This record gives sequence, C-alpha cells and structure tokens, in this order.
Amino acid sequence: MNNLGTLKFGPAGYPAEAKGNLERVFQILSEADLDALEYAAVYGLRMSEEKAISIGKAAKKTNITMSMHAPYYISLASKREDVRERSRERLIKALKFAPLMGVKRIVFHAGGYSGRSPIEAYRLILDSLQEVWNTAGHHGNGAFLAPEIAGKLKAFGSVEEIIRICEDVEGCIPTIDWAHMYARRQGEIEGKEDYAKILGIFEDRLGEKFTKNMHFHASGIIYTKAGEKAHRPLDGKWGPDLLPLAEIIREGGYKPTFISETPDSLRGALYIKYLFEELEKAKQ
Repeated sequence: MNNLGTLKFGPAGYPAEAKGNLERVFQILSEADLDALEYAAVYGLRMSEEKAISIGKAAKKTNITMSMHAPYYISLASKREDVRERSRERLIKALKFAPLMGVKRIVFHAGGYSGRSPIEAYRLILDSLQEVWNTAGHHGNGAFLAPEIAGKLKAFGSVEEIIRICEDVEGCIPTIDWAHMYARRQGEIEGKEDYAKILGIFEDRLGEKFTKNMHFHASGIIYTKAGEKAHRPLDGKWGPDLLPLAEIIREGGYKPTFISETPDSLRGALYIKYLFEELEKAKQ
C-alpha cells in the first residue's frame, strides 16, 4: 500500500510483463506498490462471467481498485439508430459485469457529433445515458458511468458537455483525461492556476459527486489543430506537466485515482506516484 493516503495509482490495461497471466497481473501491481487498474475492454467486453469473477477476486485479494474502459465503438449520437442501440447495449453489459470484476468506474467516450450540432448531439447522448442508467444502473452495485474528456475537438467531451451530462444523469461522474484536456485546449494548461481553475469548475458544478469520485487519466500527448494525435510517455518531452497538478491535489486534499495511459502504462503510473512521493518528502 502506498503512503499517500487514499490517492491511488495504476495502469490502463494489463502490464505487458504479465503476458496476460491474470495472477501475474496483480502480482506485478502489488510488487510495484500500485493499487489501481483500469481493465481495457476497448475492443469489446469479451469474457465469460467466470473470468470476470476471477478478476474481481484477484483484485480484492491484492486490494487493487478496479475501473474499466468501455469499448471505443460507442457512438451515442450516431445517425444510425442501430449503432446507438448497440452503444447502449455495450454500456449496459459493462454495468452488469462491473460488480463481478469489482469495477466502480466505467470510463467511456460518447463518440463524435456525427454531423449534428453539439446541442442536438447532447440531447441524443443524454437520452441514451438516461435510458442506460434507468435500465441497468442498479446492476452496477455502486458503479458509475464515467464519461471522459475527449481529445479531439470534433468529439463530444468538452468540459461543459461532460459536466452537463454528469449534472443531468444520476449515475454519471466525470473522467478528466489531462492529456486530452491539454490537446483540446491546444496546450493551454501550464501552471497551478490553470489546473486549479479547471478543478474549481468541476467542483463548483458537481460538488461531492466530483470530489468524492475523482478519476483521472494522465499521459504525455502530441496534438494538432484538430486535437489529440497520439499519447506519449510522461518524461518531460511532452505536455502536460503534471507537477503543478500534483501540488494542487496535495494542497487541496483531493484523493483522486490516477490511471496512466502512456505507451508503457505501468511505468507511467510509477512516474505519477513518484511525483507525489517527492512532494511528500519535500514537505517533511
């Protein structure tokens, strides 16, 4: 267990070193003193209930906090009703599997605007998420749907859009992907003031729904005028700089879960944790 209170750190997806061996996955995380894992169902939640239960038991045994990234194929504003229906079904399945896996956060992208106006897209996405939650929210056993800040400017997922969805749908909390935020804002996140302003917006609008369920993604990123292009390591060559964010988190007493989405996500998680450990040492 780390020495940073209820801050949690972990990778997105299984560590490559585990080679898919479930027991080894959780052994590696424990040995690295990490305590979170985001299961990558990005190409579909393709497993039996028995496998899901095995994951949940392994996570509980090693005290690993579980989240899940739902499939990339979700497109809740698609012009095709069958695509929207399959998108809803993927989220419903994720909610049903969540308690088996010990998952408390189901991260997802709502999709692009599909040629619609942002307002029209919002209404469709809102209707779909309310339907999903009314249909299957109770199956999640406390799991939240966690729509994510989008890195591409033409994708649904601005700060305002994510906050509004979380205001309007009981079972939604935000996932702040800081790299996506950085790309969407074209690099305009630099110091503590910028991070504090962003966190303040979420806290003012969502209150404890946000502060008690903070779920962050982090990585380096390269971007174009259209937004996100590719994720990169957290080694100082690419923004955003996470040290000012770490300082704000520590000073504000926030307790987020940080999920690394770097190319080597295990190494990225260790880097994020290292930043906080160094801040702790400096304050002693």
